[in-house]
Amino acid sequence: MREFTRILTRSPWSWLLALALIAVPLNSSAQWNAKAGAEFPDCMHGGAGDDLLASGCGAAQAMAFIPNELWIHQNDTITWTMATDEAHTVTFLNQPLPAAPGAPYPAAQQRPSNAVGCTAYGAPASPNNSSYDPNALVGLPCVHSGNAASGGALKAYGDTFTVQFPTQGNFKFVCLIHSSMNGTVHVLASGAALPYQQPAYDLQSAGRLLNVTANLIPSDLILNGVNHVYTVGKVVSTGGGWQYGAEFRFIGPGGTVLTKSHPLVVKLGQTVEFTNLDPVEPHTITFGCPTDDADCPVGGGPGVLVDTNGPSGTAPDGARYAVMNGPFDPANEQIRDPGSLDEINSGLLIAMAQDRASGTAPLSGTPGTPVGLAQVSPTLNRFRVTFNTPGSYRFICELHDEIGMIGWVKVVP
Repeated sequence: MREFTRILTRSPWSWLLALALIAVPLNSSAQWNAKAGAEFPDCMHGGAGDDLLASGCGAAQAMAFIPNELWIHQNDTITWTMATDEAHTVTFLNQPLPAAPGAPYPAAQQRPSNAVGCTAYGAPASPNNSSYDPNALVGLPCVHSGNAASGGALKAYGDTFTVQFPTQGNFKFVCLIHSSMNGTVHVLASGAALPYQQPAYDLQSAGRLLNVTANLIPSDLILNGVNHVYTVGKVVSTGGGWQYGAEFRFIGPGGTVLTKSHPLVVKLGQTVEFTNLDPVEPHTITFGCPTDDADCPVGGGPGVLVDTNGPSGTAPDGARYAVMNGPFDPANEQIRDPGSLDEINSGLLIAMAQDRASGTAPLSGTPGTPVGLAQVSPTLNRFRVTFNTPGSYRFICELHDEIGMIGWVKVVP
């Protein structure tokens, strides 16, 4: 009893965790609820990125299923709700069960891309309320919610996807967009004791969300110098799998978010280094015309290195660089007119396959072709821009600007 009392006095969140541990259900429920992604604080969805940033919402994203481990009864259903504007999928891949107790598991489907989804077993995206059965006797052997790009169920904040589980077993589920976002569903026989009921899961979820989104910004950034901008994230391990958090904002050298009213201020002719510290999530540093805009002179999407205003390339230490020789137009892409076509883009800043937290390389096709984790070139996570033109410049991450990943640099004489 003394130990239990000591745990409760540690912090307010200890109350939530303790209640979650002791809230054992009196009877089972046929319907369970969970979240696909979340953010803290929960920003109002649907607004323009600049409006979200101006509102002061930090938008620390939980790239996670919350909770990501659930115990349910056979024939129960789980409904996942999109709790963020960041795209996610709920996907149960082919996981054949052993032919007999104690026999080895047959080869499971390798992880495909989101676009491929469950193509080998029907359409890429599965209908809402699909039943998942790896043996395909009483349900689909692969269930994939899809997202807006694949015409699936999860397209925007508040959308839901429900899966029924007619077969007992322990089933892994993943997000096919984010490699380190996964979880486990334990399907037990009807009448079996379950460790938690829905209120306990809700309490766990509150604690998990706080844990995943807390302390994303390292405390030692100021030691690296003043002309640095960072993107940050972290991975959290649970009994059900992996969750990770990402701060979809640009962080200045003191650990504060860059905004229009609090930009990074640099001297004319100085160089700013942008570094992606996120172990999983890719980002871009994009000034002016985005590469995914058909009106811009250089297309190719966020992965292309572009500088229409000065030289660009790769430095001897592997970092990419660009020079803003100016005059740079537009300083703010939002007010671009037909003649404002200058653009600078870093390309994707992301850990190489052998460095990513997931420890796996991307797969394509069905069942999938693995890419060996060779010791290849160092991670491309740095981009340097030299500013030779005074002014205030807005930049974005092309992948996440719609949820407020926007920053500003002010160049002074």
